[in-house]
Amino acid sequence: MAEALSVAGLAPATEAVRWLALAGGVSNDVFLAEVGTQRFVVKRALATLRVAQRWDASPERSFTEAAAITWAGRASPEHVPTILAVDRERNVIVETCAPDGWQNWKVLLLRGEVDPGVGAELGAALAVWQRASAADPTVAERFGDAEAFRQLRVDPFYGASAARNPAVADQIDRLVRRMSQNRSVVVHGDYSPKNVLTGDSGSWVIDWEVAHYGDPVFDVAFLLHHLLCKAIALPESARELEETARAFLDTYTDRGPSDPMPSSYLAGHTAALLLARIDGKSPVEYLSSSQREVGRRVAVNALADGAEDVSELWRMIHV
Repeated sequence: MAEALSVAGLAPATEAVRWLALAGGVSNDVFLAEVGTQRFVVKRALATLRVAQRWDASPERSFTEAAAITWAGRASPEHVPTILAVDRERNVIVETCAPDGWQNWKVLLLRGEVDPGVGAELGAALAVWQRASAADPTVAERFGDAEAFRQLRVDPFYGASAARNPAVADQIDRLVRRMSQNRSVVVHGDYSPKNVLTGDSGSWVIDWEVAHYGDPVFDVAFLLHHLLCKAIALPESARELEETARAFLDTYTDRGPSDPMPSSYLAGHTAALLLARIDGKSPVEYLSSSQREVGRRVAVNALADGAEDVSELWRMIHV
């Protein structure tokens, strides 16, 4: 990573860099590199993820991420960092650092600091990206490879949780098959609070490594299920989190693709992803055993009964 920074001309010498490890989730090494007064984010995708179960994924996804952020920056530059360097030989990408004072949205939410305005901003940004990609004939070809999405989302999320919950495996399988047949917009693939940096001057969406051309339902459901998880973990903030989810969905619906997705289809994916974060390969770390049971009950009931709207899931967690 030091060599990549030097080769890119961003550091005069490798010894001139001060390194600080950042939270890279389970799939990346991520560092803040300080060179004098300049700061950069340097990332290297891992071939084997840091989870309890064996989980491999191609590190080539780094280059998909760089291309996706560059594309997203043309459509909505205020909502993504800027790619400064892509080093294919070393599998490293370098990005601009967020402004001082910005914080990770997941951290804020888990502290009970809930701002529905961030949800509305994310709904607007997602709508811009989906509308722009649906109208761009070159995007489908550039982001047509969905292999990283299968490796990092479909198999370990939907597949693993279906195997552990045979009563709703057929419902999950139908959702996956339908999603795989709809390829109409750029999908971020990890549109979650941990990938949002926010502050007084705005918000960024980062970590585009599983971006692909696919079904718009995934990003919408992915953010919604994360807000549900946090409402289960923090019942005292559940109403504010539900308001945030509503602000996100309302803004997205008002500004998003002209062909709206069926509400039952969105509810199904939201429930399936909620179940995946309990019984999949990457369970959320902040739910207690009793809270995991609540999430499992809500998800399984919503899938088995065919919830017609995401609001039904919110009603279930309040029971």
